[in-house]
Amino acid sequence: MAREGMPMTWHDTLEGLKQELAEVRAERERRAEAEDAELQSERDDLSQMARTLGINELLAEMNATLLDGKGGIETLVGWEPGPGDLELDPGVGMNGDEPDDGDTDVVTTVLSWEERGEMEIAVDLGLSDDGIYLQINEIEIRPERDALEQGLIEAFRDELEL
Repeated sequence: MAREGMPMTWHDTLEGLKQELAEVRAERERRAEAEDAELQSERDDLSQMARTLGINELLAEMNATLLDGKGGIETLVGWEPGPGDLELDPGVGMNGDEPDDGDTDVVTTVLSWEERGEMEIAVDLGLSDDGIYLQINEIEIRPERDALEQGLIEAFRDELEL
């Protein structure tokens, strides 16, 4: 270190900056880990809510009862890579931009079938800045079982124009 009355040397300045940089990096790492843990907890809550609401079961019952089992049900979890996803650098989207994180915190369950063309009912349960949301075919409803049941019936009627 510099002696009293003597200017700091270049090396002393770099060593001081190195220590400051190490402290800043450690704090950033702690914050990032805390944010990741909170996000994982929110995603776990989302998955649990999807099970509690019984989205898959309700769509399966609609398929069995209304479509004689001829439909298909698919569930997509936004934060888990799907079988057809490309392995991309997570910091860069396919168009070279930063990825749009708006669609990653959502569980989408789709009932699809053929009837005068492709028909589908898509249920999205996701996280937004305002908390958890539930949508059926892009129409927001209360994230409650009775609202989900009513919304699914209305979506089915809309799809078939009943």
